[in-house]
Amino acid sequence: MDARFAVILPVGPATEEIVRARDLLDSLQAYEAGNFTLVLVDDHAGARDLDREIAGEADYPRVVTTNPRRGRGSGWGSGAAAGTLAALQTVVGLPDDHDFVVKLDTDSLVIDAFSERVLEAFQRRREMGIMGAYQFSPASDRESSSAPALEKLLRQWAVWRRTPLGGTALQVGFLGRYGRIRNVIRRALLNGYRLGEHCSGGGYAMSMRAVRALETEGLLDDPLLWLKTPLGEDTVLSLCVQAVGFCIQQNEAEREVFGVKHLGLLAAPEELGRRGYAIIHSVKDHKEYREGQTRAYFRQMRSVARPGAASCRLR
Repeated sequence: MDARFAVILPVGPATEEIVRARDLLDSLQAYEAGNFTLVLVDDHAGARDLDREIAGEADYPRVVTTNPRRGRGSGWGSGAAAGTLAALQTVVGLPDDHDFVVKLDTDSLVIDAFSERVLEAFQRRREMGIMGAYQFSPASDRESSSAPALEKLLRQWAVWRRTPLGGTALQVGFLGRYGRIRNVIRRALLNGYRLGEHCSGGGYAMSMRAVRALETEGLLDDPLLWLKTPLGEDTVLSLCVQAVGFCIQQNEAEREVFGVKHLGLLAAPEELGRRGYAIIHSVKDHKEYREGQTRAYFRQMRSVARPGAASCRLR
């Protein structure tokens, strides 16, 4: 089964983000060479040559787009959603056909081949629009759940004392952007969405059927739509997918592709491979795991999978 997919990779302004992106792409090339098109999302407020800095002389097809937030809003939350929605616009316009889209962060790593498993899952469950590490945080978990914010966004009238853009905002639920947001949430609820569920944003996949439905329904027209909201990128994309009639993957048997959590690793590096994960997040320093050691371990593993592979050492 040959799979062809697009990879969305947002890259922040820090120098270490460039280094992380190179190592991630080296891991992607080791296991999925020839199968993907890269869409780099530049989240730097200034100008830089992201293609040269990251991909260099690599021979895979790629394109660079800019996060339209231009430094505004929350870089990890609704600002990240803006970049991903803009990247999906780019994917829809690419000349090549793709079976699905994978979104990765620079602190993700590919540790095994995944494209055939993901494609098979989307072909077997055509109603599934997004798959990854499923999360559900009920409204009672006010520290991490998006449910309270979503409930507020459903109101006809509300006042936000502070938004990610700074300052206050008056929410009129039947006009302008707040009206469009309310409509998306209501449509998702009518299609079975539960407030607080999503696929964790460190790494997930979307079927091209779902992406094209987002375009057809106009949900890619305004990537800045969610910028004033306190929602995370993963919640926004899961909402949008359910709003256009697709579902969020909840099957534990398919989850094994994505060993993803918000902070740190799900298990020791050697255990992640034994469990069958192919995409992991986050390799940043957390508790007993050090980023440099984790990357070095998986760099050694892929040198076995792909002899002579070039590597990128963290500075």
